[in-house]
Amino acid sequence: MTCCTAGTEQGTFEEFAGYWQHLIDGCSEPTFFDSLTWQKLWWSEYGANSELKLLAVRSDSGDIKMIAPLMIDGSELSFLGGTDLVDYHDFLSTDHSVTGPLEAIVRAIDEMPGVKSINLQSIPGNSATIAEFGELAEKFGWSIEICQEDVAPRLELPDSWDSYLASLRRKDRHELRRKLRRLDAAGEIGQIELTRPEDIDAAMDAFMTLYRMSAAGKAAFMTADRERFFRSVAVGLAHEKATRLAFLEIDGEKVATSLSFVCGDVRYLYNSGYNPAKSSLSVGLLNHALAIRRSIEEGIKVFDFMRGNEAYKYHLGAVDRAVFALTATRRGGSLK
Repeated sequence: MTCCTAGTEQGTFEEFAGYWQHLIDGCSEPTFFDSLTWQKLWWSEYGANSELKLLAVRSDSGDIKMIAPLMIDGSELSFLGGTDLVDYHDFLSTDHSVTGPLEAIVRAIDEMPGVKSINLQSIPGNSATIAEFGELAEKFGWSIEICQEDVAPRLELPDSWDSYLASLRRKDRHELRRKLRRLDAAGEIGQIELTRPEDIDAAMDAFMTLYRMSAAGKAAFMTADRERFFRSVAVGLAHEKATRLAFLEIDGEKVATSLSFVCGDVRYLYNSGYNPAKSSLSVGLLNHALAIRRSIEEGIKVFDFMRGNEAYKYHLGAVDRAVFALTATRRGGSLK
């Protein structure tokens, strides 16, 4: 551990709450998954069979420089939340280029005798954690494997809708314009975007209906506990002005929906659904296109479609960003 860190400590959400948002505010690109609200709600719903390990590294002056939201299930240590509900994970730090705090975290993990393996999923490809954690863990005697877990397409937004259209491939631009004209001819078109907690709470039934009917497997995925979690997160983050619940309407009928979260200059498309009876009008894709237009108007810089390589993301101009998983197994004695 370097001279700039006084030590690593374990604590609770409440004990670290005062530092949590400060670290998020200092991150170059935080996500809503990093928020204290998300972490607490996930743990409340799904953490019963695991042991919470919230680690924090303090500087000599007493400031917290890094928080590691971790848990232990059996002999495996991981971030909170699996790939079914979480697209991105990382350690909370305002400066990932300083290795001292991360080394302190690795040392603290190494000193947990019951932990035999580490499974860090969903680390964005631009995170320094991928290489640095692996190098440090190897130094402490762990065997490391890093693999690409998935892709998460995203779109850098220009300053205007016209510039966005011009940035698309010619065929995609032509198709989007054609689909928008066809939608306009189908009736009275409107897109509403809800942001207030009470409005979102009231509209979640409509979201769930469209989500479940939109594709094979979605109804099975949306179990009672996941529905409860979705509702809690959507309303909870709305109190922090992060939630965007959008609906595309034709003649007053809701035909497509999306649940997004805005964090900094990035809008994250978390989940969506549509009425298959209206699929000939491409209502799902067009609801996203209109959300992109609204995001441009709001000055948002990135529209992140998140994990998965569905074709519509690329038709709307997205470019892949890799997401990685790091696994580590204990090889021998620790270097305490």
